[in-house]
Amino acid sequence: MSAQRFAIATVSGAVMVLLLGLVTGALFGGLFEGFAVSAPDLVMKSSPNVWTIVLGALAMGALLTVLLGCWTGHTGAVKALGTSAVFGLLLHLFLGLSLFGMTTMLSLTGTLVKVVIDTAQVALAGMAVGYVLGRTGQTEA
Repeated sequence: MSAQRFAIATVSGAVMVLLLGLVTGALFGGLFEGFAVSAPDLVMKSSPNVWTIVLGALAMGALLTVLLGCWTGHTGAVKALGTSAVFGLLLHLFLGLSLFGMTTMLSLTGTLVKVVIDTAQVALAGMAVGYVLGRTGQTEA
């Protein structure tokens, strides 16, 4: 895969992660306060570090690009959606259940709701990456 193709797919995935994060934050942000075990104001920063959020989104975009473009070859929106959904579910079950076991941030219900929301976010971002990879040519690593 060319560096340009990798960069375009990575940025596309990162943009989707960021946009979907804003949408889910606006739609479901207050929901998690009801699932919080510890006080949300003790956990959340009053002013988030935007640059770290952007770097995290770029990392997820790159991870999805490697997964879809190099490892599985699942390019195109439909194939990428399914692969990314399974990947997102397993990743967020690991992260969510691990944090649930080690912290008091969310109840089990809140953790599982967050897993579903985060899985959808990764699946849709992967769909965008797969679409871009499918539109930009070869799938050889």
